[in-house]
Amino acid sequence: MSEPCLELVVFKIKDPEKARTARRMAQDVVKKYDGFISWSAYEAHDEQNLFADVVMWRDLEAAKAAAEQVVKEPGFAAIMAEMDGLVSMAHFRLDRMVDALSEAA
Repeated sequence: MSEPCLELVVFKIKDPEKARTARRMAQDVVKKYDGFISWSAYEAHDEQNLFADVVMWRDLEAAKAAAEQVVKEPGFAAIMAEMDGLVSMAHFRLDRMVDALSEAA
């Protein structure tokens, strides 16, 4: 059985307002991709040109297929043009999850 895949991308951008608009356009495109679950977009508190995206995929295979699509996708051209450097990109599997209501182990 496949397991969900978290994609974490941290990147620098040129212009926060343009990048914000471009990222929202890209989100509208990717939500139609096979295996897409969610995309949470973050901006650093103390560094205005630092963004982070947390994308959930059905599995690693869907995440990898999407990565191949994104580079050819016209809907991603604007956000790619606003990127000023990739800090980190990786795919993760869940080890353990706790929340405020979980009992201590």
